[in-house]
Amino acid sequence: MMKGLRANRWMALGLLAVVVFTSAVLLAVAAPSTGTAVQDEAAGEKAAPGKGGVKPQAQAGERKPDADGEAAAAAPQKQAVATAEQTAVSQEQTTDSPEQAVSKGGAKSPLPEDGMFQDAAENGRLRLKADSRSGHFIVTDKKTGQIWRSFPDPDGWDDKQNTDAWKLHLQSPFMFRYVEFNVRKDLDKESNFIAQSGKVASFDMTEDGFRIVYELPELGFVIPVQVRLKDDYVETRIVSEGLVDEKAYTKEEQEKKKDLKARLVSIRLFPFLGAATSDREDGFLLIPDGPGALIDFKKDQPDLINFYNERVYGDDWAYSYNTGFSNRQPVKMPIFGIKSGKQAVLGIIQEGMEYASVFAVPSKSFSQYNWVTAEHYFRFKFFQPTDTRRDDGFFTYNQDLTGGDRATRYYFLSGGDPGYVDMAARYRTYLTDEAGVVPLKEDKKKVPLHLNLLGADTEKGFLWDSYLPLTTTDQAKEIVQELSSLGVEDMSIAYMGWQKGGYSKYGGHFPIAGGLGGNGGMKTFVDYAHSKGFPVFLDARSYSFNNTGRDGFRKSRDGLRDLSSAVIEFKNKVMNVTLVSPRFMADVIGEDLKDAKKLEVNGFLYGDAVGSFINSDYNENKPYKRLDTRQVQEKVMQQTKEMLGSVTVTQANFYSARYAGHLDGVYSDYSYDMFVDRIVPFAQIALHGLVSYSHDYANLSGNYVQSYLKGIEYGAEPSFLITYAPSQELMKSRSLNIFYSTNYKDWTEEMVSLYQRYNEALGGVRDQFIVNHRMLTEGVYETAYSNGRRIIVNYNDTPYSGDGVSVKANDFTAAGGG
Repeated sequence: MMKGLRANRWMALGLLAVVVFTSAVLLAVAAPSTGTAVQDEAAGEKAAPGKGGVKPQAQAGERKPDADGEAAAAAPQKQAVATAEQTAVSQEQTTDSPEQAVSKGGAKSPLPEDGMFQDAAENGRLRLKADSRSGHFIVTDKKTGQIWRSFPDPDGWDDKQNTDAWKLHLQSPFMFRYVEFNVRKDLDKESNFIAQSGKVASFDMTEDGFRIVYELPELGFVIPVQVRLKDDYVETRIVSEGLVDEKAYTKEEQEKKKDLKARLVSIRLFPFLGAATSDREDGFLLIPDGPGALIDFKKDQPDLINFYNERVYGDDWAYSYNTGFSNRQPVKMPIFGIKSGKQAVLGIIQEGMEYASVFAVPSKSFSQYNWVTAEHYFRFKFFQPTDTRRDDGFFTYNQDLTGGDRATRYYFLSGGDPGYVDMAARYRTYLTDEAGVVPLKEDKKKVPLHLNLLGADTEKGFLWDSYLPLTTTDQAKEIVQELSSLGVEDMSIAYMGWQKGGYSKYGGHFPIAGGLGGNGGMKTFVDYAHSKGFPVFLDARSYSFNNTGRDGFRKSRDGLRDLSSAVIEFKNKVMNVTLVSPRFMADVIGEDLKDAKKLEVNGFLYGDAVGSFINSDYNENKPYKRLDTRQVQEKVMQQTKEMLGSVTVTQANFYSARYAGHLDGVYSDYSYDMFVDRIVPFAQIALHGLVSYSHDYANLSGNYVQSYLKGIEYGAEPSFLITYAPSQELMKSRSLNIFYSTNYKDWTEEMVSLYQRYNEALGGVRDQFIVNHRMLTEGVYETAYSNGRRIIVNYNDTPYSGDGVSVKANDFTAAGGG
């Protein structure tokens, strides 16, 4: 399900069974007061026992507003109150501006005209104009004249390609989903501002933009929104203060009309900002799948329902029981983007990212437009069991609204021909200026070999289990000594499976097992590694779980609970494992850091519930929202850094980059959606020069040559997972049989060779930024660094010559710089 280290852990434990279906039940037309139903296939008043979940997304069909209303745009004003119908009709009746598009079907585009907008804010580079009737806005680059709109590009509007339902979606400043608890508590509906006869309750100019309050009288929703112009971006914000999603009924109204108990589920605010058609095929959508993936604009796009909708930082397990996990790789970066022609937009979810998803749709799926946006969630669907076995039950949404502002920043790129490299470079600047990531300052220029030593596990027995040593501390010293003598001058060592019982045991880590060498043996090994200048880390991902009862763990008290109050456990024929609460985990790590400090290790290697995934916790003793859990993780990483000196995180969410000296298991591949056209090293471009990183273990790769070439192309560092014991010994263990080739003797020559080849390519650029990445020809890619270094990688079976270089088949060459 997940690649790299986290995948290996789950496969090893056999803990997760993933059932995911792809949905395509869409385009149902409904009246404005009802919206469109969106229902999980597995959901209903009563769920089928054990049935997995579905991830459908449907769009609303709504009645088109009546053809009466105001005739033209009003003069600029401080306050404005308008209905959605008046807004839509006034847009149709306003005199054409020179830029106003006429559809291919002959009808004028119903989208707002530039003449309707009034000045709202301005700085040295950008100008912001706003429409007080709808809250739509236009941003203009004062130097280049490039224009970005919060609605689809009117140029190319084709009336015949958009259904009546989607014409309303495309005009609306926001789309939303809601649930009616007194009708179907398991079913959400999708609609938009215009279809619901929404009103602009107030519109106020502010120092750097404007504030608008939307009302949806039929549902009783009030949605305050703020738009601010900053140096090179606009920030849109759903303001929690004043947000209402409950209709207040008078006594007379209650007698006449049943309260449907409509409640907000999610909002897509200005979802079509930068949206464009595929007429010119000169653009793409950027999605945070794997290291980054592009969906190209294509005229001949098949008329299929294709879309990408993934939660930032992955699924929340507190809502995932009986609904299934996504089969895509979890999103690690809260970003998205769109390029059209000579301009581009990078979106960064600034606040509320823990409750957001990235939603991307190519043209001809729902409408004629390519678009990508953030969807901000306020409620979540979950399975409520009705029996102790948790077989029977029903799906519903949580009653309480998840509060907090939801803010998204849109960075506008123009001048030249901005693409994914420029977007990644802007994200890199964001990481340093806004997220607290400090650039690398390297004295040494060598690329280290990341050596992961697998210490021990539990051996399955007929009557009882026994300890299975695989790499003792004395053997670890022997491995490091041999590699060092063969020319590996720089290493970073991580010791895995060092806890009591080895890799499969969770809880009671210290003291280190005598079968591995005990505390004394580990201290001796650490001292030896330090004498060589090599740092040593202890793998601490196992603190995320407990299956031993050690550390005073009680499942009923210290286990993480989902929304139905059930403790989250993973069970199979081999073992049961409980996910621990953030509070318990943080307390145990805080104590164990003192023991680790005595060993003088350089840090902990985190992952899983520290830096890799985040969950809500409905434990009565200490409940945590998803944001709270993230803050606990950051506190743990900061505490570790202060006490031990450094932190490594595997398959890290990008908030971990602020604390980590190295990121392990960074994605180098994507999820293989059919509508994705290209994989790009967006994450690596953003990270290089800030934090070092490595991909999957080279000795466990399905295609060794391609894997190592991808590492060279993407600026990664080599990583191996090895044991002193023969690989077949792992077959005796409870959880390590998927690590099929780990014996260090089998890989010594390759480790030395790969270390040398990586340094041949990347020596001297560890602290340099990636400034360009491009495909020279099919199967040949170039990566350029800020010091002039160029790396050309050839994945083809034939040599390449061009651009002043020659590259052998399945090889690389380095030129300049370094």
